[in-house]
Amino acid sequence: MQTAWFTSPFRVVTISVINVILTVMALIVMLARQGISERTAAVSLFVLSFMVFMVAGILFTGRAMSKWNIQNLARYVIWERALVIVSTVTTSLGLVLLNDILTIGGDKFLGLLGTTAYLLGAVQVVSAETAFISKSEWNYPQVIVYVILALLGQTAIGVAMLQTGFAAAWVGWLTVIWNVLFLIIFIVLRPRDVYYPVIHFFVPLLIGLILAVRL
Repeated sequence: MQTAWFTSPFRVVTISVINVILTVMALIVMLARQGISERTAAVSLFVLSFMVFMVAGILFTGRAMSKWNIQNLARYVIWERALVIVSTVTTSLGLVLLNDILTIGGDKFLGLLGTTAYLLGAVQVVSAETAFISKSEWNYPQVIVYVILALLGQTAIGVAMLQTGFAAAWVGWLTVIWNVLFLIIFIVLRPRDVYYPVIHFFVPLLIGLILAVRL
């Protein structure tokens, strides 16, 4: 008899969790070989934050779009939103380490400015996510503040990468264009529908992969 673990929702979530576990194991191997440094720690935080968010994204898609039959919705939502919070916090920590790397590379203030902006935004969205968990209500002004600060912050970090030669120029330009483009889209086309967290985790993942290649 087919058990619940082999139904589509459980299969998708299980595979996603396994991917996170495998990612953690790969990062542990990298840290064992390369040692713990700002670069390896930043790589670990950026990659892990994206993988954790993917689980949250799948949970959200199943609940809000695929209309999965969820027996304990309250606990489900806690896991879903808590994983978004974890991803936001780990990304913030990774950006702090990246700022140090950029400063060593010659950046004067843009990396710090961008990181500070993202951290201030992260505080807002963590507060909004926590409120949603406890009250099932969005504080959307806080979400909007986060989105604006995150996009502007990562844009500043992209400019800092261009100025310091942190990586190939296309990485810096992609960071700038990606964030400015979404900022324009949200302001002009979707001012009341701006919260797509994956947008803010993509560039840190890319930076983490670039750092990993250069270890």
